[in-house]
This record gives sequence, structure tokens and C-alpha cells, in this order.
Amino acid sequence: MMVTVSRRAAIAWIVLQFVWQGVAAQDSSPERPPALERTAAPAAATPVPVVGSPTPPTVPGPSAPTDPLGTVKAAPSDAVRPPGPAPKAGDVSGATPSPARSIGAPSPAASGGRKPLSLDIDVPTNLVGPNADTLRRQLAPGSAPATSPALRALKRLTPQEILTASHDVFSIYVLRDSERTLILDFPNTREQSKMFARLILFIERAGASKTRVMTVPEVQKWLTQNSLQFDTLTVGNNMRTSELARFFNSARFQGEPITVDEQRLYDWLVQWQLLREEDAGVSVVDPERILVSVPQVSSVPGCAGCTVNAAQRAAILQHELSHARFATDTVYQNYSLWFWSNAMSLVSRDKFTRFLRSRGYDTSIRELSANEMQAFLMNTPDPAMFSATDIGVTDAELADLRRRFQEGIAPKPRAAADRPYQFD
Repeated sequence: MMVTVSRRAAIAWIVLQFVWQGVAAQDSSPERPPALERTAAPAAATPVPVVGSPTPPTVPGPSAPTDPLGTVKAAPSDAVRPPGPAPKAGDVSGATPSPARSIGAPSPAASGGRKPLSLDIDVPTNLVGPNADTLRRQLAPGSAPATSPALRALKRLTPQEILTASHDVFSIYVLRDSERTLILDFPNTREQSKMFARLILFIERAGASKTRVMTVPEVQKWLTQNSLQFDTLTVGNNMRTSELARFFNSARFQGEPITVDEQRLYDWLVQWQLLREEDAGVSVVDPERILVSVPQVSSVPGCAGCTVNAAQRAAILQHELSHARFATDTVYQNYSLWFWSNAMSLVSRDKFTRFLRSRGYDTSIRELSANEMQAFLMNTPDPAMFSATDIGVTDAELADLRRRFQEGIAPKPRAAADRPYQFD
């Protein structure tokens, strides 16, 4: 009996040895799946795109679901960066800045085959702007935002200097007393409308969608239905970079292509580092800025309502700069909102609301109403553009309303209680 058990144990031991050796041989077999071998290999480094990369980003057309916004074709490498050794991946310091050129005469390579632009202002060649990853590194949380060379190159002018700058080409300035205010000076109202028509409808016009960007045919239909002319849709504009970002992002989410003039504005905003490109859109670079646009003293053939004289240009600029103050001066903004809701009588506010509605503003937006109220009330001196008759009051009543607005913003101490003022 013991012999039989020993033989069985020996046989089992021999079988176990064969199985063990077979498993070991299978583990070291050259037929091992290659995917398993890759786990031991180091991961290949992915090149990090940098400013001045020899391969500029390609923006697909509206049919491409990844980027329905763009219509700009990729430019050859020499249109983006001058000849020279390409910087190493991730080496921002090795990037060579692009030379400046006049938009009025772009090279075929730089324009990507598009129709030459009619504007005349020096900006860097690479209108697509710095790479988003580079900007994220520059504008990391807690770090001071770096002003782009393109923005620093713009002239700093006073309002009076802007008014006396007479020319028939497009120009861009920074307001000398407010680095957060940019002035876009257009040759006439037609050129201004080409760039801002859809933005105006999207941001402030009554009867136009505030949740989606209207297509070009929809805008043309809307103008016909409202008996409005494209060339006179806007005589002056003010838009915060947050509003501009919402327009461009909405168009992108929606799959609506932007126009040639809107693309030009988009390129400038990114180049100036007012907007930062992200994977799915753009975000605002702090501090938030505001863009103000005005037309030159001008006329447009075939458009009687497009004529702008010197007095009107001055009034438009003053009106729009008051919007810039509203956007950049927190105290003034808060006071205007308080005055609209609390200091104005119900009758005065109703009359002003009717006036704004007649001008096409969406009066359901409280901040927009208060903003326009302060601009018309205090900063539109030309009676041909705003008067007591426009809001249905007498000259004395309008003067009293202006006086009360001015006195309310005057310096005053905070209210104090004569005994402890608290909840028990």
C-alpha cells in the first residue's frame, strides 16, 4: 500500500514539473504579443507647438465639425516666421517674432488666397496669433498678464487727438488715459457695419436672437423686415471682450462661419492677446478690455444717411467713450445701475425706456438700458442726436435729470448710524 502511494506521488511530481516548465517557456516565447512589449518602452515625447512654429495652424471650413468658425487657409511657413533655424519643441525663447506688414497690401501667401484687405495698419504678419499653449504658460494663475508686442505698438492718443486724426484708412488706437480702451477708427459707417453688424444684433438689438448668431441671409431678412439699412445699422459701437468672446464662441458652437471682416477682428483680438484661444473656443485675457468704434468725417455714395460731419463724429466718440468708462470704472457702473433703478422716477424711466426701444435697443436687459441712459443723458451733447423731445420731456426736466445724475455721483461719506446698527 505504501509503495502504491509513493508511486502515485512520484508520477504527480513529474507531471507538475512538466507543466511548470511549459508555462515558463510560454512566457519567454518570441510569439508574445507586441502590445505587451510596448509597456516597457519609454513614451515618445510629443512636440509642443510654439510661437513662430514653421507650420501655422490650419482652420478648416464650416463643414469641418472640429472648427466650424474658420475660413483662413494655412499660409506657407515663410509667411509666419522669417527664415532661420526652427526653435526646438517647447523653446519659447527661441521663437523669432514676425515682421510687421501693412494689411492694405498682404502677400498672397499671407492672405491664404483671400481677396486683399482694404485696411491700412501695421500689425504682425501672423494674424492667427500666438499659440494657445504658450499663452496658457504666460498667463498662468497668479502671474501678471504679458502685453503683446502688437498691442504695445499701437499709438496712445487722447480723445482730442483721435478727433483731429483725419484720414481715409482704418486706424486703431489705445486711449491714453485708459489702457483698457481701444479705439477702432473706421473710414465710414459702411466699413464699420461690415465688421460689427452681426455683433450688434447679437449683443443689444431688440428682435434679434441673443442665444444664437444670425446667418448673413437672416440678417438681410431682418433688415428688410425692420425697414433698416445695413450701412446705417450702427454709427458707433462699444463691446467688451467678454461680449466678443461670447459671439465668437456661440458661432463656433453653432457651426456658423464668420465673415471676412469678423475673421479680421478675431485675428486682431488674439494677436493683441485680448482673447486667448482654447481647444474649443476663446476666453478673455484679464484685465478685460473694451473696444470702441467711430467713423471718420465721411460720406458713402448712394447712402444719404451715412454722412458724418465733424460735430457728429465728436458726439459719437464722446458717447462711446462714456460706455468705455461704464465698462472700466466699477463705481461709475454701479452708480449708473443704481440711478436707473432707484433715482429715476417711474415716469422718467418709462419715457427713457420708450426712447431706447425706438432706437432698437433690447430694453429687457437692465444693464444695457442703464448704460445707454448714462451715455445719452450725460455724454451726447449734439441735440440732433439726443434732446428733451426724444424722451418726451421739457428742456427744464432734462436739465434737472442731468443735474441729479451729476450730483449723485459726487464724493460723499458713507452713511453712519448714531447708535450700533446691527441685527439683534
